[in-house]
Amino acid sequence: MREVIDAVEIGFRALAQGDVVAPERLRLDIPGSSGVLLEMPACARVLRRLGAGESNVERGALGTKIVSVFEANAEKNLDVVQAVYLLLDHSTGVPGALIEGRFITGIRTAATSAVATRHVASRGPKRLAIFGAGVQARFHIEAMAEVVPVTRIMICSRTRRRAKALAEHTRARHGVPCEVVSADEAAAEADLICTCTTAAAPLFDGALLKPGTHINAVGAFTPWTRELDTEAVRRSRVIIDAESAAGREAGDVLIPISEGAIGSDHIKGALADVVSGKVKGRESAEDITIFKSCGLAIEDLVTAQLACVNAIARNVGQRVDL
Repeated sequence: MREVIDAVEIGFRALAQGDVVAPERLRLDIPGSSGVLLEMPACARVLRRLGAGESNVERGALGTKIVSVFEANAEKNLDVVQAVYLLLDHSTGVPGALIEGRFITGIRTAATSAVATRHVASRGPKRLAIFGAGVQARFHIEAMAEVVPVTRIMICSRTRRRAKALAEHTRARHGVPCEVVSADEAAAEADLICTCTTAAAPLFDGALLKPGTHINAVGAFTPWTRELDTEAVRRSRVIIDAESAAGREAGDVLIPISEGAIGSDHIKGALADVVSGKVKGRESAEDITIFKSCGLAIEDLVTAQLACVNAIARNVGQRVDL
């Protein structure tokens, strides 16, 4: 996780410097179902310090992720998200690696939240609330533990069985007090919140948030769904992953704008601007801050490149002639 967090930050610095080309992701709604197919290509001219034995190497990267989201899969005992990543040689376009994409998606999303937390959250120990008990919830606990000292973890999920299992796993792995709580308790007691659900409507009352709280909102990724209510967004200083992603797809932000509760200027900047120092993540310790993420192709690209470099160095994986 620590390697991926560092790789994602390198990716956002490259984005801020203009070294990344990543068009808006292609979305195909599957006729006759609620399924969605997404394609996310990206090219980076220069990436620094990425992977085992790469401490002084500058290299380009090229690749694309193909990901599907089928909500009905849960009823078939299949993962809702399915994905593969195709990594290509930057100079020739020759396929270099095919990587299972669900792990890439899970770890890079949490790593991006960790980069945002590193640059936007206030300093000091945190009481962490996780909304959701699935793959993203587990990855986010790992990621937050890498960038802040976590003293207590609260889990809130509509599936209590999964929430209890995650709490037991977390206590055993991290040795930190972890319990299943209500949405109101999680929102009121935490000063670091990660929303990692498939919810279409707000998870808690934004009036409950304490000054100084930082939120990573990652679950909703369409203009008509949201995890945060208007009050939470209105009270907060909002940073997005990019105008081409959360700026156009995030109902958490777009719905309050459509209601007239906030203006478009309520969004203070993109994560690349914060990482590069162009925009302040927060202005005071009392600020409530939100990082809204819908996912960027550069996050997948640097994570896939890191995985490939490390796999070659450690002789992991299977070589295939196409």
